[in-house]
Amino acid sequence: MDTTMPSVKFKNINTKCRLHGTIYLALSIASLLSPYAFADIDITGTVQGESIFQEVDSEDDGTLSLTTFSISPKLNTSLETRTFSGFWSGTITHLERDKRDDSRNDTFGEYDYSARWAPFERFVLFDASGALTYQNTDSSNYLVSDFLSNADSLSKTRSNRIATSVFSDQGNWAQGFGRVSYSNVKSERSELDLGNALNNNILQFEGTFENGDQAKQFIWEVSGTYQDSDRDESVGGDYLARTVDAFIDTSFAKNWAIRLTGSHEANQISDRTDTTSSTREFNSYGAGLTYRQNANRYISVTANKSDSDVSNDDSNTYVGLDIEWALSNRTSVKGSYGRRFYGESASADITYNSKYFRTALSYSEDVTTTSQLLADFENLGVFVCPTNSTSISGCFQPNSLDYTTSADEQFVQLTTQNLSFDDNIILLKSTNFQAGYSFSRLTFAFSWRYDESDYLDEDRLRRTYALGTTVAYQLGNYTYLNTSVDYANVDERSNSDGINTGSTDNWNASLGLERNIGRSLTTNIDITYLEKNGDLAIGGGQFGENYTDRRITLSIIYTYQ
Repeated sequence: MDTTMPSVKFKNINTKCRLHGTIYLALSIASLLSPYAFADIDITGTVQGESIFQEVDSEDDGTLSLTTFSISPKLNTSLETRTFSGFWSGTITHLERDKRDDSRNDTFGEYDYSARWAPFERFVLFDASGALTYQNTDSSNYLVSDFLSNADSLSKTRSNRIATSVFSDQGNWAQGFGRVSYSNVKSERSELDLGNALNNNILQFEGTFENGDQAKQFIWEVSGTYQDSDRDESVGGDYLARTVDAFIDTSFAKNWAIRLTGSHEANQISDRTDTTSSTREFNSYGAGLTYRQNANRYISVTANKSDSDVSNDDSNTYVGLDIEWALSNRTSVKGSYGRRFYGESASADITYNSKYFRTALSYSEDVTTTSQLLADFENLGVFVCPTNSTSISGCFQPNSLDYTTSADEQFVQLTTQNLSFDDNIILLKSTNFQAGYSFSRLTFAFSWRYDESDYLDEDRLRRTYALGTTVAYQLGNYTYLNTSVDYANVDERSNSDGINTGSTDNWNASLGLERNIGRSLTTNIDITYLEKNGDLAIGGGQFGENYTDRRITLSIIYTYQ
C-alpha cells in the first residue's frame, strides 16, 4: 500500500514559521527604533548684521576711531526622543574693520553641543558635551576682551567630554551611583603668546554607595573620586587626585544618632623630583551627634582628629559640620565645614525658587587646573533661555529647584570665571551668587562673584571681584529696553620675580533699544561703554592698560524658526 505524505501541510507550516519570524524580527527592530520614530526635531537659526562705531581713548595710543561691519549666522539643531536628547549650535562671526591707518578682516567660528542617552531608565546614562570657543587668556582683560577689543589675547579652545553614569536607586537597604568621564581640552596660543597651549586629557571616576529607603537604624554613606590629568609636558607632570569620605549614623533616640566619620584626600604631581611633587595627603576621623528629621533635613556636628603630611595640620583636633535642610519645597540649604591639607575648608549651596523670583548661592573650594575648569561647565543659572534667544527678555524662571532643560533650552550663566592659561595647580575658592526676577514687563538679574586662585606651585595669588546687573523692560508689545552694567576688580600678588603683579578695575556697560518687526525680524541700537584702569600689565592688550572704549551698534537680526 502506497503512503502519500501531506506535503502541502508541511509547506503551510514552513510558511507560517517564516511569517512569524518576519513579524518577530519587524517587531524587534521597531522596538529598538521606536524612540526615534517619534523624534522631535527642531531647527532654528539667526542671521545678525551689525555696524559698530568705536571711539577709543587710550593712554598709550591717544584717540582712535574705528568702524566695523559684522555678520553672524547661527544655526541651532535639537533632537529629542523618549530616551535621547541632543543639541548642537554653531556660529560664524565675520568682521571687517576699518580705521585711519589700516584695515583688518577676521572670521571666528564657534560651536557647542550636548547629548544624553538613557537606554534603560533609572539605570544607565550616557552623555557627551563640548565646545569650540575663544577664551580670554589675559586675566587683566576680564570683561573687556571680545572680537572687537583685545582679540589677540583670545585663544581658540576646544573641549570635549564623554561620560557614563550608572544608577541603582531602587534598593531597600543599599543604593549606589557611579560615573566615569573622559575629557580632552586643547587650545592654541593667543597672538600675544600668553600662557601655554593646553593639550590635556582628564580621566575621572566618582561614586557613592549609601543606605536604601528602608534603613532606619543605620544611615551611612561612602563616596569617593579619582582624577588623572594627563597634562602637556611643558606644564610639568601629570596631576593625580583622590578623595574618600564616609560616615555612619547609629540611631539611639527619636531623630538622634551617633555619627562616626572619616575622610582621606591626596593629590600629587607625577614625573617631578622637586619638593612640590610630593603627595599632599590628609586623613581625618571623628565622632559626634546627628539630628535628623528626614533625608533632606539633618545637622551633624563632630569632633575630628587629623593625620596630615603637612606638619602644621598633623594631629590637630577640629570641629566638623555637615548640614542639609530643606526649609520648604522652594528652599534648599546645604553646607559643610572642616579641614583639608591646606587648612580650614567649607562649602555651601543655597537655592530659593518661587514663581517670579529665583536665587542661587554657592561657595566651593577645589584643587583644580585650567583644563579641569574648562571641561566642567558651571550650572548655577537662574534663567532658562531658548537657544535662539537674543536677550534676557526672552528667558524665563524655572518652576522648580531641580528643573531639567529640554534639548532647545539652556541655563544662562550671568558670570564667567577669570582664567589664566598656565594650567598650574591652583586652590580655587569661589563664591557665586545669582538672583533673577521676572514678572509682567520686567526681567531683572543680579550677580556677584569672588574667586581666589592660590597657586600651589608658585608664590602667586589672584583675586577677582565681579558684580553685574541686567534689566530688560517691555515698553510695548514689540519694543524692549535692555541695559546691563558689569564691574570687576582683578588683583595679582606675588613675591617671585618674573610674575606680573598689580590691580585693574574693568567696566562693561550697555544700553539698548530692541524692536521686533513681525515674527522674524528684530532691530537694535546699543550704546556700550568699556573702561580699563589700573597697573596690572600681563599681555599689554590692544589699547594698553588704561583706556575707554565707546561704541554705538546698529544691528538687524533675522530669525528662522
